[in-house]
Amino acid sequence: MKEILLTLLAIIFYGSGLLLWPVRRWLRRRQTVRGRALGFVFLAQLMACIVVACLSCFVRLGHFYYWFIFAIELNIVFTLAGVVARVRDALYERRFPPQ
Repeated sequence: MKEILLTLLAIIFYGSGLLLWPVRRWLRRRQTVRGRALGFVFLAQLMACIVVACLSCFVRLGHFYYWFIFAIELNIVFTLAGVVARVRDALYERRFPPQ
């Protein structure tokens, strides 16, 4: 039970920004999605996570867990950017509804 709770906590800390776009696509799977800003934020965060993972293999920052702290900070920034992008997409779709 402890590992399951820690796994959920890790997903919140490291991947909540990455979950915004797939959840939106799943919730709107039967509707046309026109706004694309959230998709671009998803791709940018995915690339940032890959870069951090690669850098953590080759660059030492004192302790290895410093890279995890950096990943949490990136996730906070991209989660906020994802929320802003989702609001922007919603406004765009409301302004230009699919036909």
